[in-house]
Amino acid sequence: MNSIEPHDAGISCQKDEIRVLILLAAYNGAPWIGEQIQSILRQTHVRGHLVIQDDGSSDSTESVAAEFAASDCRIQVIRSCTTSGSASQNFFALIRTHDAAGYDFIALSDQDDVWNRDKLHNAITILTSRRSAGYSSSVTAFWPNQRTRKLRQRNAVTESDFLFEGAGQGCTFVLSKPFYTDLRIFLRAHEGLTRGLHFHDWTVYALARSWGLTWSFDPRSSMRYRQHKHNDTGARTSASGVFMRLSRIRSGWYEQQLLGISAICRAATSSSVIERWHTLLRAEKSLHRRLLIAKFLIRGGRRKKLDNAILLFSALIGWI
Repeated sequence: MNSIEPHDAGISCQKDEIRVLILLAAYNGAPWIGEQIQSILRQTHVRGHLVIQDDGSSDSTESVAAEFAASDCRIQVIRSCTTSGSASQNFFALIRTHDAAGYDFIALSDQDDVWNRDKLHNAITILTSRRSAGYSSSVTAFWPNQRTRKLRQRNAVTESDFLFEGAGQGCTFVLSKPFYTDLRIFLRAHEGLTRGLHFHDWTVYALARSWGLTWSFDPRSSMRYRQHKHNDTGARTSASGVFMRLSRIRSGWYEQQLLGISAICRAATSSSVIERWHTLLRAEKSLHRRLLIAKFLIRGGRRKKLDNAILLFSALIGWI
């Protein structure tokens, strides 16, 4: 059982402080969730409310979280009535059921990371100064053997990168209240379109960009990003990570995600770029289609050159 430390000078209750709603999707995270909760409670210069939704864990995740909540009114623990089956669906459910009333910003949290004390303060400073809808940052991946590696953000967006990828690790996301409000309305109205989506963070970023909103990428690391065998996505920094991506593309799984995201974007806005891409994805497979997809990627694919090169290769040999 994780020990609960006494309250410190983290999230306080000053009325003039910025209020942040923090949504944490949990599932079988008992070994790590206590440390993450403590790092969230230690956030400086903000007043936060942490909502933890347990997705039917078979371990002691819910009881660990409940122990924290019993001694701290800033924490609320919810057990899902039905298991959603994935972190993304758990997050979608959290967003749909929690409005932004009473808060200035909304943050998303995984169960197994460790936040820097100034994570939220730095994110809000950037969001405010740049008038951005959303924020994400670099992270410092760390492994059980104490190895670490910084995973850097690529902030040079392309015309249509949002159709192919998200804005980095969703566990770093902080959203403005107006954007979150529109996001929640959209997700509540289009629940069917999200059922097959694996990445809630990609969906959030795609909607922000579809609506013509600005996204801020912070090159600084805001948190320690824990790596373990149960990671949903993880760091994917080795050659095995590249092969895993290629395997997913070859199996058709990634193409289904592309179709799902393009359908979300089409429902969100009217755009010739989005419509052209959606039509191209649904076209009969042929050499001509491969070349058109490759052309589309060259004009506005993923932000990192290596990631886009992988997609170009996959498109040309007919895996997309």
